[in-house]
Amino acid sequence: MVLGKRVAKNAKAIRIARGLSKQDLADKTGLTVRYISRLENTAPNLTLEVIEKIIRGLSCSTSDLMGDNEENLIPGAKEILDQTIQVLKSLRSRL
Repeated sequence: MVLGKRVAKNAKAIRIARGLSKQDLADKTGLTVRYISRLENTAPNLTLEVIEKIIRGLSCSTSDLMGDNEENLIPGAKEILDQTIQVLKSLRSRL
């Protein structure tokens, strides 16, 4: 996978896992919501300055943002997914 696409995919995954909206990340980085949306969807050429802002805004490591191992990307993701599935099952049973 091309590095820009990997960064875009990982940035979005980390943002969502941290419960941050695009606006939250924009506020933390000084980037615009429009730019963050473009970053996540089209993986533009990123400068080191932008990458540093994203790392600080997401409170993640460089390897989290640029790595390709999703197991290391979001610690506890499986547990969160399992809990979400249980909640959805309990809601479905109430319908």
